[in-house]
Amino acid sequence: MERLSLEKETVHIDYTGEGIPESVKNFRPSVFRDGDMYHCILGCDKETAVFGSGASVEEALLEWDHAYQDKTRK
Repeated sequence: MERLSLEKETVHIDYTGEGIPESVKNFRPSVFRDGDMYHCILGCDKETAVFGSGASVEEALLEWDHAYQDKTRK
């Protein structure tokens, strides 16, 4: 099993904030900054992890929510 490694700057998120998707509020994925990009992840390997990224924290959280919704439909 290959593990994902994110040795980047951790970003602290207010998961109770307005506009945060319900899935993000419930699962509280980790958010990291890597240069100009933000990455949002929950899980420890490529098979089970849910991942999103974007140019802002909000974009990364929304992409993570879309990836989560896609994974739960399968």
